[in-house]
Amino acid sequence: MDHKFKLGKTIYLVILFVLIIGLLLGVFNSTYILKYLPNQAIISMKDDEHNITRLSEETLKDLTEDEYLILFNEEDSSSIRLKDNISQTLAYMKKKTTAVTLSNIPASFNHYKNVVITFEEISAMPNLQSLEEYTADGGNVFFAIRPEIKSSLQNLYRKLGIYEVGEFVTPNGIRLTSNVLIKQEKLTMKNGEIPENSSLSVSIDDHCTIYAESMDHVPLLWDTTYKKGKFMVFNGTMLETRENRGLITGAFSLMNEDFIYPIIDMKVVYIDDFPAPIPEGKNKMIYEEYRRDTPSFYQDIWWPEMQKVAAKYDVKYTGLVIQTYNDEVTPPFRIDEHDRNTFVQFGRELLKMGGEVGIHGYNHQSLTVNQNAVEDLGYHAWGNQADMESSLNIVENYVKELFPNYDIKTYVPPSNRIDQVGEAALSNAIPSINILSSLYIPDSMEYSTVHEFDKGETYIHFPRITSGYEYTKKKRWTMANAVTSIGVFSHFIHPDDILDDSRSAKKKWSDLGKEYNRFMSDIHSNYPWLKSSTARNAGMQLTHFLRTDVYIEEKKDRIIVHMDKFSGELNFILRTKKKIGKLENCEVQKVDEDVYLVKAKKATIKLRLVD
Repeated sequence: MDHKFKLGKTIYLVILFVLIIGLLLGVFNSTYILKYLPNQAIISMKDDEHNITRLSEETLKDLTEDEYLILFNEEDSSSIRLKDNISQTLAYMKKKTTAVTLSNIPASFNHYKNVVITFEEISAMPNLQSLEEYTADGGNVFFAIRPEIKSSLQNLYRKLGIYEVGEFVTPNGIRLTSNVLIKQEKLTMKNGEIPENSSLSVSIDDHCTIYAESMDHVPLLWDTTYKKGKFMVFNGTMLETRENRGLITGAFSLMNEDFIYPIIDMKVVYIDDFPAPIPEGKNKMIYEEYRRDTPSFYQDIWWPEMQKVAAKYDVKYTGLVIQTYNDEVTPPFRIDEHDRNTFVQFGRELLKMGGEVGIHGYNHQSLTVNQNAVEDLGYHAWGNQADMESSLNIVENYVKELFPNYDIKTYVPPSNRIDQVGEAALSNAIPSINILSSLYIPDSMEYSTVHEFDKGETYIHFPRITSGYEYTKKKRWTMANAVTSIGVFSHFIHPDDILDDSRSAKKKWSDLGKEYNRFMSDIHSNYPWLKSSTARNAGMQLTHFLRTDVYIEEKKDRIIVHMDKFSGELNFILRTKKKIGKLENCEVQKVDEDVYLVKAKKATIKLRLVD
């Protein structure tokens, strides 16, 4: 029997439905529709002066601040650097400091909470006996650098817990025998993974508490009681660098019985050159591993992995747009055509994840008029400020065309270099930008832009501390010091790190991806209290932090913290061996052994401490 196949109405309806769905998907993935979808993920903290709490004049009049005295040798550059580094570390902790030279050391130290020694030549102190008496009466003294070898100091050495002194040695790395760095007890670092260090070969008494030693058992950080007070000794020379500020902070917090200090409390991850034009063609290593060309790899492998990491480990990315990779520094500036749909999709997905779109530049040429500043990079200096502004207007217009009504707030200078002319051009061309993110740890390059976490005349500086997909011990050390000191994890990566042999260490993405996962996992596991944020919101939080004045009253059984110009929330790190009792206007979370995160909810908080 001959049967003819007929399409029923149901089949026609299904085909029509599929066609309509396909058409709608095509339209919604088009540049036209994508750029006009609502920007639901854009969240901007407002600097509302009306929400800032001021303490009354009567309250402020009765408040006092503990003062820390730093002694330094004005003729010793190392002592000056160490003094400056400790002063800045204490400034972040909102501690009042006074620095004096050897020739101006006060006759009495009784006025000061702690005294810090930043020079080796202890015998040059005119009133060493007064320092010993201050400690005996209950004062705390921090020797932040190895003392000199001198037989005349034998009496002082014994008080520091030292019973035998040898020669200067280069210790074999460092091993933490405590949580002087939060969540890093037993961390071991080899030489080369930490800044260069020189120590004394010493033997110390059993009653000393050792917080860090070298891998060959040279004591590096210890304290010892002396009558009513305490000596803390760092047997080394490496505390003058920024990446060791956590050790300084930890030493102060261990030296004092109950120690509390505010932190910025932010976790920020930047993706430089994203969104940006994706290189065409095939990368040999990527193609061998994934059988994809470079654009397909980024869209199908790299970006989905970055999204998974963000969701799993609470990461909010701040992407920095590059419009083109040409090297033009003179107008007219052309707009290179590339796949706008991919560009917009990456940006839109970034925003939907709670991320941010900032600017890296029209191209990757650093904003400087000094050719010497970019010669080593193979870049070109700009001829003048006007040309810089013209190029910045191109990228600003491009971003606003793709993401209408989006307020651009963050700028990261290409290769971390920008001069005063570049900053002026940026301010004139895109006045909405108020966050400038460069480097926190100085690198070996002469012209790199390095900032503290501070507020300049034009920009809030929220610098980046670590970088890359590789999870090295050196990065772990730097990260742990920053978290302990200021409560900040600030990291950056580039999508094309994996295309560069030096930046990828010639590792495959399957290996680099695992390391990046482990890095973010460790941050999330060890420091889950860090608030994940975009750069724009981190900059606002930093503004609140910098503005707030902190006054601390320490009693035997309680701590009272008063905050003037309080913006609604400020977090603290508290280190104490006591139990936490009744709380007023705050919440407390244990984050490590004898270490707590304190969340202030009002301008005055009280914590009862129980022995």
